[in-house]
Amino acid sequence: MTIPLSLWQTMSVLIIDGVLDRHENLKFGAIELGAGWVPSWMRFMDSAADAFRKGEERLKNLSAKPSEIVQRQFRVTPYPHEPTGWIIENSGPEVCLFSSDFPHVEGGRNPLKRFTDAIAHVSQADQNRFYRDNFIDLMGNGLDASLHDHPSVAAI
Repeated sequence: MTIPLSLWQTMSVLIIDGVLDRHENLKFGAIELGAGWVPSWMRFMDSAADAFRKGEERLKNLSAKPSEIVQRQFRVTPYPHEPTGWIIENSGPEVCLFSSDFPHVEGGRNPLKRFTDAIAHVSQADQNRFYRDNFIDLMGNGLDASLHDHPSVAAI
């Protein structure tokens, strides 16, 4: 239950203190921590920023709402048993990325089928983001350019 709490705290500080604003090309990926917590975390930060903006210079100086900074610079992998479509709908299509969690047991026997079923109602463009594009965005120049348009990846 508490697996994401230290990440929640660390990322909140990096966002609210303006670190991600000062380093707009810096991206974070939270892998193997689940993602069901992300929508509420984003809302908590937005609520806190709204409540304390008047007296906090660092909040006044943010380039966007904390949730928008998350969408710009944070990526997370849901577990196959989580409601991935709901997470995408409530955090934004740019936040989640595919991970099977292999060989760990929580990945299940057929994570690809579980994810495909969970996001069947999500647009094809957002499915492509989940399976491919958000990972490419996270890796940026660290991912060989020849892999960006590899046909086997695009076919997922």
